[in-house]
Amino acid sequence: MGDRGNVKVDGVYLYTHDMGTSLPFVVKRALRKQWRWDDSAYLARIIFCEMIKGREQDEFGFGISTQPCDWNHPTIDVDCEANKVFIIEESFSEKKGQTLVAIPFRDFIEMQDTQLRELLQGVRY
Repeated sequence: MGDRGNVKVDGVYLYTHDMGTSLPFVVKRALRKQWRWDDSAYLARIIFCEMIKGREQDEFGFGISTQPCDWNHPTIDVDCEANKVFIIEESFSEKKGQTLVAIPFRDFIEMQDTQLRELLQGVRY
């Protein structure tokens, strides 16, 4: 089992096996630092560090890939060029690749957690 999810930053997928439900909040915390929004290499590292915080020495639970790993939730696509967070349906259904939500970085980080939860419920995250 697991609670699998992916964050995509410029073609690189950051994977978690057991905290997919919390990924939108993890991404929000990373973006709130307002560091390197225009530099995908650094921003991917900043987000990944936020994902693994406190579990840096664990052998399992996280990964980095050039393709989506297994998932239970839509992919969070962090687009540095557009300065937006997209929530993308990454399923094997006819919706594959469909954008469910697109939010500018600034609006995303200013959302209250309750607002973000309500938004995610609307897309069955």
